[in-house]
This record gives sequence, structure tokens and C-alpha cells, in this order.
Amino acid sequence: MTHRSATSQPAEGALAAAAGAYEAALPGLRAQFAIDGLDRTGVPTWATWWRGDGAALGGVGYGPSAAQARVGALGETVESAFSLRALADLERTTASYSDLRRRRGAAGVADPRTLGLPAGSGYSDDMVLTWVPLRRARSAPGPDASDMHGGADLELDGETVLVPVDLVASSPSELTDRDQGVRLLMPVANGLGAGTSLRQAVVHGVLEILQRDGNGLTFRALDRGAVVALGPDDGDAETRQALAALRAAGVDVMVKIASTDRGVPDLFVVGHAPGDDLVVATACGEAAHPDREVALRKAVLEFASARARKAFIHGPLAAVRGVAPRDYLDDALSVVEPAAEEPRVLHATVGWLTAGPEQEAAVRARLAATVFSRRSTVRFGDLPTRPAADPLAVMAGHGLEVLVADLTPPGATDAGAARAVKVVVPGTEVETVAYGRIGEAGVRRLVEDGRDDLARVGTRPEGDGWREVILTPGASERLGGPAWLDRDAVDGVARGLLPLYREPGRHTARVLLGER
Repeated sequence: MTHRSATSQPAEGALAAAAGAYEAALPGLRAQFAIDGLDRTGVPTWATWWRGDGAALGGVGYGPSAAQARVGALGETVESAFSLRALADLERTTASYSDLRRRRGAAGVADPRTLGLPAGSGYSDDMVLTWVPLRRARSAPGPDASDMHGGADLELDGETVLVPVDLVASSPSELTDRDQGVRLLMPVANGLGAGTSLRQAVVHGVLEILQRDGNGLTFRALDRGAVVALGPDDGDAETRQALAALRAAGVDVMVKIASTDRGVPDLFVVGHAPGDDLVVATACGEAAHPDREVALRKAVLEFASARARKAFIHGPLAAVRGVAPRDYLDDALSVVEPAAEEPRVLHATVGWLTAGPEQEAAVRARLAATVFSRRSTVRFGDLPTRPAADPLAVMAGHGLEVLVADLTPPGATDAGAARAVKVVVPGTEVETVAYGRIGEAGVRRLVEDGRDDLARVGTRPEGDGWREVILTPGASERLGGPAWLDRDAVDGVARGLLPLYREPGRHTARVLLGER
């Protein structure tokens, strides 16, 4: 899930209106509060806590001002709350892809082989799955369609496209008893978006998909050490102010480039300060945007906020009590269920929190060789930039369809009201290291990077870890044959570094450690 700020700078009145719309959409909102006091950089970071519909969840947001950080946290809460409500009510179809394609035609159903399935998946076109309806986004650009706070809104096509429910759910908890088909993959929140217009929500989701698709094989444990050199005038005033605050707090900040796929700069920011524990030291800010200034601002601010966010979610509860409202922790801890977490993720995080000197030194040595590595440099001014480009048009220009599940409650779509969506873009990929998900684009990236230890094309390589990548016939032909991913080698990349990729829910690690 993202912890976002706006990608353009809204006026004070627009921020107040957005906060009001989000609050109105969240009956049961119990707390919203600043958590940046948990880190010494002072970049505004807020958290929320909501209870409703038998569920409990929260958001984290950031920005150059407390007002933007609060709106970001509320927006993330709207995303999760609306997704939880809407998934239960979406119409289900249980059938195989072969059956649906015969009945609806190729345009009426998403081909699972374009959705980045785990390598070695047992998927076949005759496998019975549960499907839910999405619709294609049809953009109607205004003078600056990349401005999510203005420009013309977009429309969704009337005809639906069926997509496997695993791609539309954002967590396993959203799947219902009606989801009787085979599970294709682990649901993740990638592609969620919120806003006070449909366009704003969809663009939020599209930008996150661009970000994750562009960086999954080039950062964290696969970091290539490509550093972005910033000049004294690079970045806007808010970016430079945040960088100065980080450096004044002793943080060695590094801006890196993951990719420029589709002409979109995909940046990430890492860094650490003396005294940081392993969890805080591995904070990361990510952003992809056609405008390099926007991408840099978002990545820097998200990195700064991630330090406070990690301290809040995984740090000592005594420190959390120092910044949270009086009743917050009692309420939040009452719903923590360690057994509901993905065990390997929870235990890996606890392992970092309790690491002895020898284990911690080993992890830090691996981080120095990957996350904090410096092997090449590119000037910020040499990165591509298209300040007025519409992210939806970027997708369309590369032949990628934007499919949208409108999660907004029926009857709550008045102008200025809170909106939330889940976006799915066939042909984009996510979570290769954590879950082995990969498709044509990911195979091509690894092969072109010379990573034949991870991916190959042609006859099946020797070795127990190789699994076939699930591809369409056209994708196999374009690659030059069947493709293979060494799942054992990919697991080895992440071994000991899994908390770089996945985190347990808020405060769960501390509960497992016996804190109350």
C-alpha cells in the first residue's frame, strides 16, 4: 500500500475540501494524528485509525505540510475502507478463461497470462477461477491532464472486462466465501487509488502501477547502484527543504534511478543515519511520474516519512504512546492477530528487530552491497521529463489498457466526494522477488541485464529451481521461446532481506515480541 502525498500542489482550500470529503466517507474514523515526532527529520507524516464493517485499518500520509500529510493519510484509509466494502458486493462469475472467452470474446475477459502470474503456476485456460467486472478507462484530457486536482474528468466504458478476483482484491482478507475458484496469486494493494474525482483516483492508481512495474527488478536486493546526481538548483523548494532536513538530521540520502521505461522517470530514495535500527535504516521512498520534478519530490518526501512510518508501525510501543491519542493503542492492539499475518514476513521482521551484533552486521554488509551501493551516476537534468503528460495517455501510447474497478459506494459519486478505485493494467508486473510473479516484460528486463542466473529463454535449464514463466503464445514468440525463472535463485536474492519487500501489519511484530 502507498503512503502518498499529492503529485501537484493543491491550494489550502482544496486540501480542506479533500479532508472534509474523506472524513465524510469514513464514519467510524477514530483517530488522525502526526507521527513525525518519531523521527528527527520533521517532515510531516500523519496516521489514521478507522473501525467499521467489522474491520479495523489505518493509513499513513505525508507531504510538505501537515495539511497534505493528513489528507494523504485519510486518502489511504478511504482506499482500504472502500476496497473492503466494495469487494464483498462485486458480482462474481465462476468459470474458466476458455469458457469466458467463448462466451464474451477476447475483449470481454482479461487473459491471466498477461497478469504476471507466479513462475511455475499450475494455471491453464481450463482452470475454474472467480472473476469480477472492471471497465476500461477512457480519458478526456483537459489542458493539463496530469494535474490530478484539475483538468477534465475521465469516463469508464459501459462494457465490462472480467478480471480474476485475486488481481482486484488488495489483501487476502477481502476474499469472500463466494470466491470458490483456484487462487492464482497473493492479492496486493498495488493499483489502489483515492481522490475527490474519478480521474484523480485512477491517476493515483496508474502512477503506482508505473512505479512498481518499473522498479521491481532494479532496486532493493537487486539494486544496481545507479545514483542520481543532484545539482544545487535541482528539485523544487519543498524537495530541497526536505533534503536539507534529512541531511541536517545526519541521514546520508541517496536518490537512485530504477528505470526510465516508457519515458517515465522511476526514482527511489534510500539512506540511513548513525543509530538507525535495521528497520528504519531500510526506509525507502518511491515514485514514477512523467514530470521528473514531481517524481523527485514524491520520492524524497515518501522516504522521509517512511522513517517515521516504520518507527510507528514496528517500533517500541512506548514511543508510539508518546505521539498517539490516549486510547489509540488500546484499540489498535485489541485487533492485532499475528496468526493472520504471512508467517515468513512476520518472522523475518521480528528477526531484524531482535538481531544480535553478528546477524545485524551480516545484514548491513548485504545492504551496503545493494541498497546503499554506488556504481554509476546520472545527472538529474539528463532524466526524461514531460510535465504535462497524462499518465493514462502514457499507458495508451504503449498499448496498455487501464482497467478500473470503481470502489466508490453507490450513490456517493457527487462532485467533490471521496472516490476510490483499484486499477489493473495487463502487461505490467509486480512482486517478482517476494512472490515469483513475472511475465514477458520482466523476463526481457532480466535477460537484457545479463541476469541469466535468474531468467533464461529457450530450453529448460538444468537445475531444480527453474520454473516456466506463464506466457501467451505471442509473448513466447517475441522472446524467442519459452521463458524460465529460477525460483530458488530469486528466493536467494531475498533471503535475509525479505523485510525490504513485505511488512506485517501495524504493531504486530511488537505484539509477537510480548509488548502490550
